[in-house]
Amino acid sequence: MAVDDKTDSVTVRKRVTRFKQSLPSFGHADQNNLAGLLLILPNFVVFSLFLLGPVLFALFLSTQNWNVFTSSGEWAWTTLFGVRLPIQNYVEVLTPWPWENNWASLRSPSYNLWWFALRNTIAYVVVVVPTQIIGAFLLALALDMRIRGKKPLRAAYFMPVMLTSAASGVIWRWLLANKGVVNEFLRPFGLANAWANDPGTALGSLMLIGLWGGIGFNMIFYLAGLQSIPEELYEAARIDGATGWQRIKEVTWPNLRNTHFFVIVLSIIGTFQVFGIALVFAKGGPYHATTTTVVLIYKTAFENSSYGKGAAMAFMLFAIVFVFSYYQYQLNQQNEVSY
Repeated sequence: MAVDDKTDSVTVRKRVTRFKQSLPSFGHADQNNLAGLLLILPNFVVFSLFLLGPVLFALFLSTQNWNVFTSSGEWAWTTLFGVRLPIQNYVEVLTPWPWENNWASLRSPSYNLWWFALRNTIAYVVVVVPTQIIGAFLLALALDMRIRGKKPLRAAYFMPVMLTSAASGVIWRWLLANKGVVNEFLRPFGLANAWANDPGTALGSLMLIGLWGGIGFNMIFYLAGLQSIPEELYEAARIDGATGWQRIKEVTWPNLRNTHFFVIVLSIIGTFQVFGIALVFAKGGPYHATTTTVVLIYKTAFENSSYGKGAAMAFMLFAIVFVFSYYQYQLNQQNEVSY
């Protein structure tokens, strides 16, 4: 019996050894790759469920005449250059083209609200982005100097960033009301105005709110960029007799190119997507004076229940922002500075 038990034990060990040899072998590198995949798996699942999935579904919606009550839709077919494509929502949003009505679509919302909202958005971007960048840069220069109380000043300038866009819109709607603080101050000079209710000043007021909230945000990045510039460059410029302005022009500004790129791209994306302050401050009015593209997307999809057109507008806005961002990226690659 003892001999039989010993023989059975040897047989079992041989079978286990052959089974282990038949399994695929994982080297140290393979084990690291497997561990890495397992670590990113939760993030990938969350990304797919809550970001990639909704984006793909929105792309599908943009090709549909979607019925929210039945959660179903039909393909929005149209013929373009002799080819039948499901892009009817895109065509309806874009037509009539501005040049077909002597560019009246850019002057009045009664022709095509998409082009009028895009005009408002581009005007907002063109004014706010350069002003934010220049203001943030100058503010960062001032707060990077050896001055007393600069830490409280940094916190004070950054304070508007901590407010939500809805809160900012409510505050400024109160400040710029007919009997608000600003008008009470301007009334003795005869400059009081219904800032939020006047089509001629509503968009400018919205730009002011954007500047108030954006300069402090960009200031933080410029402060970080200023502190990363080697002090030796300033010392060399001083030895060469460079003045303060020349040091800013020849040393500071060129060596902040990477920061410029980051701030410009973030500012472009943020200003093209302006929504909360426009909706809360003036609800897109008066007479669509503050209707931006995202406000129009929101009203088209959620107030008019036209989800297909709203999704089409969203992807067209994405394309516009992508073109601007990619152009800035290429420009930054050509002028990149390293030291």
